[in-house]
Amino acid sequence: LESNQTGKPQRLAVVTFIPTKNKNLPNEFGEYLTESLISELSVNKKAFKLFERGRLDMVLRENDLMLSDLMDQKQAIRVGELVPIDVLFSGTYTRLKSYIDINCRLIDVVTGEILVSFSERIELDENIGSLFTDDDKSAREKNTETGDKDACMEKAAQIRTSLKDLTTQNKIQKTSSDARAIPFDLKCGDIHFSVISSFLRYKISDDDYTNFLLKTLDTITFPANDNRASESLRYFFVDSTIDDREWQAGLKVIRRYNYGIARLVKILFSGSSRLQDLTAFHSRIDRYFILADKGQIGLPLPFHYNSCFFMMTDGLKDNKDNRLLKYVYENYSTRLDPEEPVKGASFRKTTDGLYSLLIYMYKSETDAAEKKVFLQWIADFFNASEKSENASKQLFDFVRSFELSTNEDVNQRIRREYPADDLAFIVKSCRNKFTEYALMTPYKNQLTDRIHFCAANDIPVPGGIPTMNEAAEILKGDNWEEKIRIMKILELMKDKPREIESSLVQLTKQKELDRKKDLIEIQKSAMVVLGNIRTENPDAIRFMIENTVSFDYSVYDRAKDALVKIGKPAVPHLLSKLRSLTSRDDSFEYQIIVVLGRIGKDARAAKADIRAIFQRTTHKERRYTFEAALQAIE
Repeated sequence: LESNQTGKPQRLAVVTFIPTKNKNLPNEFGEYLTESLISELSVNKKAFKLFERGRLDMVLRENDLMLSDLMDQKQAIRVGELVPIDVLFSGTYTRLKSYIDINCRLIDVVTGEILVSFSERIELDENIGSLFTDDDKSAREKNTETGDKDACMEKAAQIRTSLKDLTTQNKIQKTSSDARAIPFDLKCGDIHFSVISSFLRYKISDDDYTNFLLKTLDTITFPANDNRASESLRYFFVDSTIDDREWQAGLKVIRRYNYGIARLVKILFSGSSRLQDLTAFHSRIDRYFILADKGQIGLPLPFHYNSCFFMMTDGLKDNKDNRLLKYVYENYSTRLDPEEPVKGASFRKTTDGLYSLLIYMYKSETDAAEKKVFLQWIADFFNASEKSENASKQLFDFVRSFELSTNEDVNQRIRREYPADDLAFIVKSCRNKFTEYALMTPYKNQLTDRIHFCAANDIPVPGGIPTMNEAAEILKGDNWEEKIRIMKILELMKDKPREIESSLVQLTKQKELDRKKDLIEIQKSAMVVLGNIRTENPDAIRFMIENTVSFDYSVYDRAKDALVKIGKPAVPHLLSKLRSLTSRDDSFEYQIIVVLGRIGKDARAAKADIRAIFQRTTHKERRYTFEAALQAIE
């Protein structure tokens, strides 16, 4: 007691004292000595607050810590990392002829420092001696156990043979009866894993065997490290239902678990997708969360409510049915503590878990009405989020999921999971958040992508997307990098740049010696933007026509696409150029006719000219293209 100088109770754990020899014999004296010490130490509650011994033993077993190791300072520190204690009391004893020699130490589990170390001798009288097992007697008992074990193993082998033939009800009952005669906790009890596996494979439901497993579950103190528990729960679903008795047994197992609860939830809620009335499952979920509220789920320490929530939802995800997930989210997500870290999941933050859950429900939902409900929840989640880099990433990651790929098979899936109309809803619902988050990234490429998304969806981003007046001034300046950036943004803004049409046309007239490459990039963008606003400016249209022939495909592609968008106003200029060409300008001729064909019926004025060219052309591929253009125009 003198070791505690802190002024407040220290959290103390006492581990079982162990013998220095004959370690395979029953340790009755060690148990007696340990319990006596615990009783003595518990009297002075001002000095020590004792950690529950049963929970400590469970932690030691789970982490493969031997009692013999706990006299070691390093191992004591490891125990301190696993359980909430300050000091560890451990010791050994040696039985001699007339007395017992006891050595023990008190170790600080943070520093590994030995606070107290002492030895004591206890006289070996008749009463103390009765706590030690006679070696000869132990050997006799061991031989008896060996004989019993051999008989048990022989019986297990017979059952394993019978599992190969389960063709009649009598054979099934005989196998079940033989198996029930072997306790699950014996070495030969491993046969039950084979029985369960075979019964599950052939969908054999046997009430007597179910009752046997239910009784076994009650004897499992720490089911997380005992496959008997999970295998028994799996067997309960062999008849495609989990009845109330099986559910109650499963809930008891969950209460004693220390990890992997989602796996049990998956089993216990299997079959819900086939039911129209989920009332019974709702009641079971309610019972689970009542226990979570009370801190009664998990050993050796209960899980926080947040962890219980996500272990439940993770288990329900695997059942491919969003109705139960929806019930959990609607009724229990509001109680989550956003500051509490999550254990037992792939994420640590509560907000990350909610984001993941909402996206899963939305993405996997096939009912259009329900999908809209989840979409609204996603919008509410984003709008309620506090400004942070992580929140901005979640928002833009979600809208990026709507982007189509170059693979049509993949696109079919994307359109099914992320309908285009839903993107417009999120943009409208979270418009202010997009503005707020657009610039919140240290990555240049990511910043560009976000600004381009906002530009394409008419979302203002002060400092990222200029007003039209600001854009016009930038285009007049000498900052070529900034001009190229602004032109890429204008490309995405549909017809909004119409008010700066004159500035865009002026770019097509500009010439440069030193920055020719940069100017070409700007002029390519200018053609795209002028096409988007359907310009009728003759100078701009003629510039596009001249660029339908180029060594750079990115130049002539943009020129042709822009002319097609302009449509009918471009036709007179295209015809004028077509009629001015000579026989040496066949490339120009070909490209102009392609554009006129793509314009379609609005290019009827060019019909006679194209037909005349078609008739005098002998080149097979060109004739095919010209004929296709005529058909499109007609």
